[in-house]
Amino acid sequence: MNRVASAVATYLLAVALIAGSGTARAQEMSPSASEWRGYCQAYLAALDRDVQGNDLDITYCLGVTKGLLNGLRIGSQIGALSFGSRLAIRYELDADEVFKLFQTQEPARLLGVCSPASTPAAEYVRTVLTHLERNPKDLKRPIGEVFFEGLQQAFPCN
Repeated sequence: MNRVASAVATYLLAVALIAGSGTARAQEMSPSASEWRGYCQAYLAALDRDVQGNDLDITYCLGVTKGLLNGLRIGSQIGALSFGSRLAIRYELDADEVFKLFQTQEPARLLGVCSPASTPAAEYVRTVLTHLERNPKDLKRPIGEVFFEGLQQAFPCN
């Protein structure tokens, strides 16, 4: 089992190094956190004050937010499958045992975001907006990165 733990640590370090080099591409593909914030503040104002909001602002906020949530969920599952495959091949492990181990893990735990299943989209928006208020320097970063970090801080897995 030490071989598996060592392989996991090595793989995670490699992923972190590769991810760091992809920041420029992420900024091109993902809107900035400040852009998302503007649309989502309008969405929450419409919800909280029961006023008519701009339909395009609301749709944009919800579309990006739902897209990020689905991307995190599906991405964690695909990442776990890919990681399991690499471990099994690289270290000549029993592929069935590796996949069984990954199947016992909840997708949320793979990401370190353990929010209640019933959490509505508006709560995720509020959570990330609060994160941005505490970390204004993040406004220039891609919303995908900031969204993930905000959720990890607000909904850690124990």
